[in-house]
Amino acid sequence: MARWLQSTGLQHLAFPLTSTGIDQRLLPNLLMQVNVLLIAKEQSSADASASSFIANEKEISTRENNVARIKVMVRKRPLNKKEISQKEDDIVTVDENVLTVHEPKLKVDLTAYVEKHEFCFDAVLDEHVTNDEVYRVTVEPIIPIIFQRTKATCFAYGQTGSGKTFTMQPLPLRAAQDLIRFLHQPVYHSQRFKLWLSYFEIYDGKLFDLLSDRK
Repeated sequence: MARWLQSTGLQHLAFPLTSTGIDQRLLPNLLMQVNVLLIAKEQSSADASASSFIANEKEISTRENNVARIKVMVRKRPLNKKEISQKEDDIVTVDENVLTVHEPKLKVDLTAYVEKHEFCFDAVLDEHVTNDEVYRVTVEPIIPIIFQRTKATCFAYGQTGSGKTFTMQPLPLRAAQDLIRFLHQPVYHSQRFKLWLSYFEIYDGKLFDLLSDRK
């Protein structure tokens, strides 16, 4: 993952924790509290031949044109029952697109203090947002981009228990509904687009087809 981030010019996200001097003993608990959604769009090789068609699409909105090539969103999960029963502290706070880690430390004279580490992303979602809100911020803006001869990808990255499955499960269904809605619009319906669907799970180095009894 770190190498991929570096290759795409996101070196500051490849090792954001180690570069700011956070106590490495806090990393497991911190990583358990957040999961990362990465949105990427890649220009298709067919763009050159279709450039005149795209240029004539007056209905493309400003928001669609402003979708960045790569966006990184973070969703914070709430403390779970075990963490609450053990009276663990919530050391992560969210303020708009900034995630702050409040690291407890001790001075040489054993005086306790808190050191703050701030990380800026394209979007940071707190523990109170719904999956509908996650969809609107992350996946919904890239749906129209697909109809501009562009490839789009959304995937979640995070430690086991950080909430990836909970976050991602409803997103494909919502995306499929919006794709079908776009396909029925007159401007696209006349172009005879075709829609294929596959649903895979990669787990423990193995690939499972979820539409074929996990074979």
